[in-house]
Amino acid sequence: MPIRQHRPPTDEFVEEFQDTIVPSAIPSDEFINWDGIESDIENYEAQIEAILDLEDVSESEFVEGLTDALMDADDTRKWIDFYFELLGERGNKYSAYEGVWKFYDVQRAIDRGDRESARSLADILQEIGLQYVVDEADVRDHYRGMLVGMESHARKNRQGFCFENLVEERVEHIANQLRENGHSVETDDEYTTEYNDESGQKKTVDFAMFEDGELSLVVEANAYKVGGSKPSEIRRSYNHVAQRMRNDDIAFVWITDGQGWEKSLANVLRQSYDDIVDLYNLEQAETHLPRDVVNFFETGEV
Repeated sequence: MPIRQHRPPTDEFVEEFQDTIVPSAIPSDEFINWDGIESDIENYEAQIEAILDLEDVSESEFVEGLTDALMDADDTRKWIDFYFELLGERGNKYSAYEGVWKFYDVQRAIDRGDRESARSLADILQEIGLQYVVDEADVRDHYRGMLVGMESHARKNRQGFCFENLVEERVEHIANQLRENGHSVETDDEYTTEYNDESGQKKTVDFAMFEDGELSLVVEANAYKVGGSKPSEIRRSYNHVAQRMRNDDIAFVWITDGQGWEKSLANVLRQSYDDIVDLYNLEQAETHLPRDVVNFFETGEV
């Protein structure tokens, strides 16, 4: 059974939830990871200095210079990654109409002393425009700009990381309340538990809370900056997990937030609340969840 004590009708819950949504879990001062960007630039200082020596040379000299650098590199892949990142490309390969350059294969060939592989890669880098960047731009400033542009992808991971930090603060606050009330409570993150049945299946949860060493409550945390099908898929999955956890006398709590839950996902939110019940956004996790969890630990009532 759910632990939620404050159970308004579904439409009232949806209105309350959507009125208190936090649009994003990323604070403005963490929107761009400037420390990480400057660390990346510093990490490639040797590569930057080397490529600056190729400024204003001929095309053939540029290609030969890149080839020499690749052949002399202690860490060939690091040099390959740097060259392509200067051109805004990250990954394990470069693909074009002319062919595919798989970086691992190229690295192995160069490390075996295959100068033709190094020259082939140098040729394609020159053709893409690496020489243009070296001749026409400040390489460090250009690379800094490329890294800022790549931050949009990094923010997808940062969103989840920041949200989990916010949820962890609330979980620890509740745990401290329980300790003050005399409960022997411990918490863990990324905890894996087996279901108490014959399936042998396991479930890893974002946060787990134990009393006297026994698992009592689990928390899953998800933030959605945009809508789409993902929240609906997670709802179905968590409904199944919640039922199995409750069969094992373990409370299941889902804390979720983000502007993805605004009006377009109202129906998914209704279904989530009707099915799971112990559903909270960050605001509700502050106003309602502590009382719900304390009641659950002190009375065992739901």
